[in-house]
Formats: sequence, structure tokens, C-alpha cells
Amino acid sequence: MNQNNNPYSNNAMFKSWNVIYPVFIYFVVTNLAMSLFAMLASFLGADYQKQYMALQTAAVAVTIPFIARYYQKDRKEPTVFWEHMGMAFARKTNRQKIINGLLMFLAGAIVGMALNNVLALTTLEEISEGYQEAAGHFFAGGIFFELLGACLLTPFLEELLYRGVVYGRLCDLMILNNEKKTEEGTKREQRSRITAMVFSALLFGVLHMNLVQFVYAGLLGVLLAWFMEKSGHFYGALLAHVGANLTSVLRVETRLFGWMEQNKGVFAGATAGLVLAGTVLIGAIWLLNRKDQAASDS
Repeated sequence: MNQNNNPYSNNAMFKSWNVIYPVFIYFVVTNLAMSLFAMLASFLGADYQKQYMALQTAAVAVTIPFIARYYQKDRKEPTVFWEHMGMAFARKTNRQKIINGLLMFLAGAIVGMALNNVLALTTLEEISEGYQEAAGHFFAGGIFFELLGACLLTPFLEELLYRGVVYGRLCDLMILNNEKKTEEGTKREQRSRITAMVFSALLFGVLHMNLVQFVYAGLLGVLLAWFMEKSGHFYGALLAHVGANLTSVLRVETRLFGWMEQNKGVFAGATAGLVLAGTVLIGAIWLLNRKDQAASDS
């Protein structure tokens, strides 16, 4: 695709605005919907705090069509980024797609637990009032809405926005035309993708509005963007995000992972084991998609 057809190639302000304004729409729609649902709950005599996750789930469901519109628009253009992703996805066999999905789900779950454990070893959770409030909301309203909202709808919306729209548009903003596939152009493109991964992850972290989730979401966000690149589609990032949130819910609502918290020694050993397992899974994903990456660079 010719870079001149890129809708984000006009000027710096237009490029930046195209990255940012979908996030603005996300916040406006989500908060407006949340306020309206909270007013309705209050009118019906429901306890707002106890129903927070149910209200949040409803607000997320309302917001999804707004963000899906930007995602679908970018894919239909297609932009340079989505043309690249389409070719990468088309090269994969159905077997590769299934294995990618399974490995990325497991990697998201394990890396998510590892990050939570590492953060628990610091004092960040104790000093961050914003995190404590967010955690209270996350686990309010019962396991049904935690599974539906926190483990399904919220990851779907956030991956549409932060990876499907923001990361994709950042790549279109940063990556220069390399139609001749020169070695220098390929290296420059790879650096630009890494930069876009980092910036989209930082935005993902910052907009969680507290220090603990900034660190957690920022680090996880880089991995999610990389999974999107390796899978050739946002489903890879989505499954990893679902895995991370699901283990968080199961950890709090069940005793499935309670064995890790017997004492500090067991906790530290479990954390090291999770880091090792996550590293192995990430390596397996890289190996599975290595040939496809070489083909896309040639």
C-alpha cells in the first residue's frame, strides 16, 4: 500500500489527534453511561457500591460499539498497519492460529500472576489509595459480573481501543514507507513498532489512574501489543488479557492459588516459577511465529 493513502500522513497535529480522540470518546461514553446507570440504580433503591461491577459491565457494553466503529474503519481503509497485519494473519495456518491463542492465553494468565506477585513484594499496593479503591470496585458485585465484565467485556473493549485502534494508529503515525524492503528500512520499521508498543502501553497504564495499575498495565500492555503483532490479529492480545484478568478473579474469589501465600519462601519461589514459566511461553510463541516474521521482513 502506498504511504500516501495513509489517512494519518497529513500533519503532526492531525496524526496525534487521530491517536488520542478515540480514547477521549471512550472516557466520555463510559463515564456518561456509568453516571446514568448509577442514577437509575439509585432511583431503584440499589446500593451503588455493591452494584459497581454490574454498572461498570453495562457501561462497557454500551461503549463497545463506539470503539468498534473506529476499529472497523481502520481495517476497511486499510491503513498500512492493517495491511501488514492482514498479510501476517493470512500466512498462518489454522493450527498456528489455535496454538497461538492457547499459548497467549496461558502466557497472559501466568505473566499477570507474576506481575501481581512482584508488585505484592513491594510497598506500592499499600501506599496507593487509588489502587485499593480500584481493587474494591473490581471485586464488587459478585463473581458473575466479575467474569462477564472484568474477564470478557472489559478486555474486549480495552483491546479494541488500546491495541486495535491506538497501537495501530501509532504504527501508522511512526512507520515510514518501506515498499522496497531495504534492510535499513526494515530495521527502522521494527524500531518504530517497538516505540509504538511502548507508547500504547504507557497510555494504557496511565489511564488506569493509579501507580500500581500503571506499572502492571504498562508492562502487560507491551506484551499484549507484541502478541497482536505475532498473531496478526487482536485476538491474541484479547485472549492474553482475558487470561490475566481471569486469574485475578479466581485468585480472590477462590482458593485455587492460595497455596502460594503459605509463607514468604513459598511466595517467592512461586513468583520465580511464574516468571520462568512466562519466559518459556513467550519463547515458544516467538519460535512458533519466527518463520512468519522472517517472511514479512523479506
